[in-house]
Amino acid sequence: MMTLKVSEIAAVVGGIVAQGSPEAAADAVFTDSRSPAPGGVFFALAGPRFDGHAFVKDVFDKGAAAAVVSRTEGIAGLVPGLPLIVVDDTLRALGALACFVRGAHDAPVVAISGSAGKTTTKEMVAAILGRTRKVLKTEGNRNNLVGLPLTLLGLTNEHAAAVVELGISEMGEMERLVEMARPDVAVLTNIGRAHLESLGSIEGVAMAKGPLFANLGEGAVKAVNLDDGWVVRLAGQAGHCITYSAREAADVRVREASPLPRLGGIRVAYDVRGKTVKVVIPTPSATAVINGAAAIAASLPFGIGARDIEEGLASFSNAHGRMDIVRAGGVTILDDTYNANPASMASAMRTLAAAEGRKVAVLGEMLELGDASSAEHRELGRLAAGLGIDVVAAIGPKALDVTEGARDAGMSESRLHGFRNKKEALAGLRFIVREGDAVLVKGSRGAALEEVVEGLKGLGEAAPAN
Repeated sequence: MMTLKVSEIAAVVGGIVAQGSPEAAADAVFTDSRSPAPGGVFFALAGPRFDGHAFVKDVFDKGAAAAVVSRTEGIAGLVPGLPLIVVDDTLRALGALACFVRGAHDAPVVAISGSAGKTTTKEMVAAILGRTRKVLKTEGNRNNLVGLPLTLLGLTNEHAAAVVELGISEMGEMERLVEMARPDVAVLTNIGRAHLESLGSIEGVAMAKGPLFANLGEGAVKAVNLDDGWVVRLAGQAGHCITYSAREAADVRVREASPLPRLGGIRVAYDVRGKTVKVVIPTPSATAVINGAAAIAASLPFGIGARDIEEGLASFSNAHGRMDIVRAGGVTILDDTYNANPASMASAMRTLAAAEGRKVAVLGEMLELGDASSAEHRELGRLAAGLGIDVVAAIGPKALDVTEGARDAGMSESRLHGFRNKKEALAGLRFIVREGDAVLVKGSRGAALEEVVEGLKGLGEAAPAN
């Protein structure tokens, strides 16, 4: 972040300087008291299980230059004279400061959202644009009303582009994210059954994500997935659109794709506005092909060439836990534990189905599905059976729904296993996993199935050859 005086920050966020010198300066922003930025301004955010106001004294002790709070009473040990800005809402104040910093820089912003594939697409766009310019991108899961501001506040004059991910779970959040990011290019990868607990239905998901397209400024570009009817409807007829598809005539079309041996990646030929561009994408994920098309479409407004596309897609690396391939002894583990919803589960299962060897699906719970949860987990089991998965090992409260769905679709009892928790699952997997198996591990973030991946590494080293 640029260096700003306390008085300037207060003016931007609509606060008052309650104490301390208005001339004091800050050159960074942070919200986590455990990772302070000396010389930075601390925003005391409050949530259901935490309250940053309890740590104001701590951050000043660790070198903070100022703090933004929503109250002064009850802040223990606060030293008089330290710069304090009081606002009505610290989260909205954080967003207001991000808006200001975004507006102070000319770097174009690519904003990416969707029910599945947004993180991979973000990494691909950043890799393509990064061949010719310095790019700021969303790191980790900084894609919400806290994470996006912290990303945008990292803009400097050295950046020639920013690629940000927008993640929502509630109505009204996308409007605020778009207001902050002010995208020059917007990508909506797809509309699927995610966050149904809060959004209610796929129609609710579309309504919540739609403002990414509807609230764009004049001259902004929409990258439109012609294979998703909801995305096409949300894009409408107005404005500048760049299209992509695996099936239809489009600015970017998938011509052919073939997996490399041993899950080594995917060889893809794209038709990019009449020119053939051949790439090797270094991930076996079944959806990487259409995500690559989305990334190319989003990059075209920047005047990128075929070589930028080829080298960018060949060099991109996915986020940890996004279809990482781990080889332990004679076992191949597909670590896709970053998160899960019905769309991403289906994609991961199709990737497993294309793997060599016996196919074992270790499936955790998909969270935030509300009343649709049991039905979605049963459908997951039916999909596993339909794809010819050899073994299903389901973990957690919805394990019975998964196994029942697979059984209903014709999978035999001997190939189905349900476990109450991860400890029980690892004990059982010791007798299930064999040398030569391909083992997918996937579940929602809250399931923390990376612990299962770690346990499987040890099992793989000692897997018996049956």
